[in-house]
Amino acid sequence: MWNATDWQKVVFSDESRFVLGTDGNRVRVWRLSGERYNSPHTVLRHTACTADVMVWGAIAYDSRSTLVVMRGTLTGQRYVDNILRPHVGPFLNGLPGAIFQQDKARSHTARVVQEFLRHFRLFHGRSAPPIFPL
Repeated sequence: MWNATDWQKVVFSDESRFVLGTDGNRVRVWRLSGERYNSPHTVLRHTACTADVMVWGAIAYDSRSTLVVMRGTLTGQRYVDNILRPHVGPFLNGLPGAIFQQDKARSHTARVVQEFLRHFRLFHGRSAPPIFPL
């Protein structure tokens, strides 16, 4: 079982997408069968593409990374080029014994990402011990 000292080494990271518009076309309506087009259940909305940004950041016990703001789709290569290489690498190298945590988003599991991260200690799973490179 991990203690507080063990958890202090984990660097948690995540990203979120923010739509710079009205609703991002993500309106959810719960209704009964047969009520699909009843006017009380319809919402007028702008259907053109809206601008959005993705914001990534990481936190550790007593430090945090800079926030990275990106437009467009986050591919594995863009994740390496715009986040991992310029931000995560230096951040982890500045924290002795750091263990990097990320979720299993498609851009995080790409081969190019795994190749870059093989040089760092990684944390996989909620209760699993960290996996160290060979």
